[in-house]
Amino acid sequence: MLKGIQRRFLSNDDSSWLILLLLISILLRFFSFFPSELDHDESTYAIIGNEILNGKLLYTDITDTKPVGIFLAYAGWQFLFGYSIFMKRLVAAILVGVTAYFVRQVSFRLFKDAKAANAAALVYIFYSSVWSYFGLSPNTELYFNFFTITALFFLIRKGVFNFHIAGLLAGIGFMFKYLVLFDFTAFVLVFFIVDIVRLKGKFQIKHLVPFIAAGIGFLIPFALTAVYYMWKGHFDDFYFISFELPGLYKEAAFPVAFLIMLGDLLLRFFPITFFFMYALIKESQTIGKEEKWLFGVWIGMVCIAMYLPGKGFSHYTIQLMLPLSLLAGLFFHAQVHLNSWLNFIFRGKSGLIILLCVMLVVETVSFVENVLEHDSFKEVAAFLKENTNDDEMVFVANYEPIIYYLMQRETPTKYVHANLLFTDLHKAFRFDNKVEIRRIMNQHPKFVTVQYHSELMDEMMGSDYVLDRTFRDGEILVYRKKD
Repeated sequence: MLKGIQRRFLSNDDSSWLILLLLISILLRFFSFFPSELDHDESTYAIIGNEILNGKLLYTDITDTKPVGIFLAYAGWQFLFGYSIFMKRLVAAILVGVTAYFVRQVSFRLFKDAKAANAAALVYIFYSSVWSYFGLSPNTELYFNFFTITALFFLIRKGVFNFHIAGLLAGIGFMFKYLVLFDFTAFVLVFFIVDIVRLKGKFQIKHLVPFIAAGIGFLIPFALTAVYYMWKGHFDDFYFISFELPGLYKEAAFPVAFLIMLGDLLLRFFPITFFFMYALIKESQTIGKEEKWLFGVWIGMVCIAMYLPGKGFSHYTIQLMLPLSLLAGLFFHAQVHLNSWLNFIFRGKSGLIILLCVMLVVETVSFVENVLEHDSFKEVAAFLKENTNDDEMVFVANYEPIIYYLMQRETPTKYVHANLLFTDLHKAFRFDNKVEIRRIMNQHPKFVTVQYHSELMDEMMGSDYVLDRTFRDGEILVYRKKD
C-alpha cells in the first residue's frame, strides 16, 4: 500500500494529482467544517452574502471594508447551500486544493521538475490548512490566491489572449481584495523587462499589445462593478469604499510590527521555511536568472502589500504563501543534492511516512480544537432563538455577529462587524457609533448580548435591561429587556 501511495506522489499525471490535492485539502481541513465560527471575518461575509440575497445593496444597505468579490461569493454559496456552514467550508477546501494544483502547474513550467512541482503543491496546502488565522479560517486571501496563481499560469503561457485572460483573472482577484494589484504589478513588470532584455534593441510598439490586453482584462471587473453602482444610483457609496475608505481605514505602519508578523510566519512554519531557505542559499542554481527576478520582485511587492495597511493581521501572510510554496518545492528538485541525513529524512519512504505522521498530528489537533471544544456560539444562538419570536429583535452588540446567522435573523445595523461599532473604526466610515447604537436600542431589542463588560452598552441599556444569562464562564452576557 505504501508503495502505491508513493508511486502516486511521484506520478506526474495531472488528473491524479488534482484528485489527490483535493482529497488532502479536504482531509486536512475537514474538522474545521464543524465549528460555528473560526473567525469573525468569515461570519461577516456569510451575513452580508445572505443579506444581498434578501435584496440589500452592498455598501448602501449593508457594508464592510472589503471589495464586492467575497460577498458575492458567499451570496452564491448561500443560494446553493442555504445556511450550511459545513458546505461553505467545504467549498473553501476545494478552492485550496485547486489553487495547489495551479501552484504545481506553475512550478513545473518554471522549473521543469515534477518532484519540485508536486512538493510545492503539497506545501501550499499545509501552509494554508493548519493554523486558524493563517488560512484554516476562510478569508479573502484564500480566494484571491486562486486568481493570482492562475493569472501567473496564463502569463507564463505567453500570447495576447493568454495575457488578456491573466489580466481578467487578476482583475477578479482584485475585486476580492485590492492587494492583488501588487502581485499583478510584479508579474507584468518582470515579464515586460524580460521581453525588453530579450529583444534588446528590437523592441517595438507591437510588443506592448499583450501587456495592454492584460491591463484591459484587469480593469474589466472593476469597471463593470462601477457601472452597476451607477445604474443603481449609488455610485457614491461604491466610490467611498473603493477610493476613500482605504486611506481612512489604514493605520500607521510600524517596521517592528511587520517584522514580528513576518517572523511569526517563518517560525510557525519552520520546516517549510527551512525548505525554501536551503533551496535559495545552497542550491540557487536550480533557479534561472529570470525566475530569480520574478520571485524577488513578487515577494518584495507582496511584503509592501502586507506592510502598508499597518494592521499586522496574521491572515495577511497568506498572500506570501504562493511564492514561498513555489520556492520551498525546489528543496525536492531532482538537481538538488542533499546530504545523507537530509536525504534519508525528506525523501523516499521515510519522507512519506513523516508526511503521513504530520497529517495525523494536524488531524488530531484539529479534531480536539474544532469538534471536542464546546461551541458557545450555537448555545447562545439556541437560547436566543428559543426565547424570542421571529418578529422580536436581538442586538448582538460587541459579541460575534455569527449569532444573527445561526438564528437566521437579519442584522439590525448595516455595520455588521462589531469592530465598526465598538472601536474607532467608525470614524473611518464617517458615522457616529453612539448615534447608530442608540438608533438600534430605540427599537427595543428583547435581548442584547455583550462580550465581557461594556461601559458603552451599560450607558445605552440604562435601567431598561437586566442580566438574564451568562455563557462561557461569564465571558458572554445576555441582557433581557424588562417587562
